[in-house]
Amino acid sequence: YTNVTRYGNMILYRGYENGKKVSHKIKYAPTLFVSSPKGDWSSLTGEKCAPIRFDTMRDAKEWVQQNKEVAGRKIFGNTRYISSFINEYFPGVIKFDRNLINVTTIDIEVASDDGFPEPEEASKEVTAICLKNNIDNTYYVFGVGDYDVSKSLMKTHRVVYIKCINEAMLLQKFLDHWSTPSHTPDVITGWNSRFFDIPYLVNRINKLLPTAHKKLSPWGMVDERIINSFNRKQQTYEIGGIEHLDYLELFKKFGYSYGAQESYKLDHIAHVVLDERKLSYDEYTDLHSLYKNDYQKFIDYNIKDVELIDRLEDKMGLITLALTMAYRGGVNYTDTLGTTAIWDAILYRDLSNRGIIVPPNGDKFKADYPGGYVKPPQVGMHDWVVSFDLNSLYPNIIVQWNMSPETIVESERTAMNPDMALSENHPNQNPEYALAANGVSFKKDKEGVLPKIIVDYYNERKVVKKKMLIAQQEKENADKSNKSELYRIERDISRYENEQMAIKILLNSLYGALGNKYFRYFDLRVAEGITLTGQTVIRWAEKSVNEFMNKVCATEDQDYVIAIDTDSVYVNFGEVVKKY
Repeated sequence: YTNVTRYGNMILYRGYENGKKVSHKIKYAPTLFVSSPKGDWSSLTGEKCAPIRFDTMRDAKEWVQQNKEVAGRKIFGNTRYISSFINEYFPGVIKFDRNLINVTTIDIEVASDDGFPEPEEASKEVTAICLKNNIDNTYYVFGVGDYDVSKSLMKTHRVVYIKCINEAMLLQKFLDHWSTPSHTPDVITGWNSRFFDIPYLVNRINKLLPTAHKKLSPWGMVDERIINSFNRKQQTYEIGGIEHLDYLELFKKFGYSYGAQESYKLDHIAHVVLDERKLSYDEYTDLHSLYKNDYQKFIDYNIKDVELIDRLEDKMGLITLALTMAYRGGVNYTDTLGTTAIWDAILYRDLSNRGIIVPPNGDKFKADYPGGYVKPPQVGMHDWVVSFDLNSLYPNIIVQWNMSPETIVESERTAMNPDMALSENHPNQNPEYALAANGVSFKKDKEGVLPKIIVDYYNERKVVKKKMLIAQQEKENADKSNKSELYRIERDISRYENEQMAIKILLNSLYGALGNKYFRYFDLRVAEGITLTGQTVIRWAEKSVNEFMNKVCATEDQDYVIAIDTDSVYVNFGEVVKKY
């Protein structure tokens, strides 16, 4: 699958079968569960459950509304029908061919003679549109001036220029191209395309070609969304049947190895990652002057922006990473940009495979609770500072304390906090349970759902990394003249790298989901238990480091830990260097 959308009682499905692009409308009949002593399924807490099959999704919703308040009746199951559909049609490990999936990069140019063009207003003319997909690797450019392809700065790929007599024709030709099945994207990407290129195009098409914007969607569905971002409401559109992975958002989400950036403009990021820049037009006062005076270079500028995004993907592989994560979780690609939807689906698939029914996703109580421990830094210049990180602190705490909603000991709550846990006067612990630093106890007799999946993912990542190392060694020993064999090995290395990175990112994101009250498995006691136990562990590390350093340096009560942030301690090794 490449996209699964719900429309009323229908599931709108797009994907590939035997290498061919397909689309289906499927009347989906969901299944929910009720507690029953004769059931063959179990809830998280071990209650027996029996299935109830519904003819339509609407029927299921109405039945839940009618029965949720009935005394003694407990309703279980997944009412997020897209993920349940994907699980039914794609159980187990989902394999995919990245080369089949049409990822189209888009960049538009807009008249800017009177300031920055606002997408919601779309009052300025669209002067050029450039598209490129990974299937035919051709740059398709729509413009209204003269452009000589033979003189194009793009020499490595084919360029097709479609000259139009006016903007309306440009938009119509673009829509005709886009809606041709062989060119319709499965995924669109760009640089800030979610909040600029796509909303501008939709709004501008509506002005010049009313209702024609529906041709952007293979299902004729283009829906407005208002997103609250940084205390500002921004308009965007969801194009039914097509996934949108804005490369700017992908970079901010997954490009953390490059650190925080002073600017997230394409020119700066391309320079940081690729050591390249956008096409310079310094000889002109602004982009509008370039458009008016050198149309050939103006189109080259448009093409260059698309090329830079393509090259970012070639180097970073963030779209491939998002696809790898999505198929691992059984979700749509865009769900990888969040945490709760993908983890809800991961746990649903895992539990369903074991005959366990997920709990209902009801309202949860959430109060403020402490976060990670931060020790104010010792202000000043420090030499020989070394940082020590506790590897995957929160996932390891979940595993070691067997933290999961169903392992909470409801009858046990002990007066406890990190100070007490670090002292010798903390309460005696019941050996049958694991006591967290917030005083909540967890059963140890049965592995919790959350610890199990973390352990499974850790073990799987080890296997995948081992396969990657074997493949890298195979590449070293391979016959370099055998290009097809080299390509196969490089493809395997890339796949293993994406698989292990997807697992790593998912493991690190689990706590983010557990701390969200809208997450099905949110429980304040678990979320607080993780952070306060984390505070205890990192402060114990601080205490142990200082004891060791004082002993080695023959000092007394010297504080060598100059700062702490959640899972990292920063230690001043200056005295050790001087002494040894």
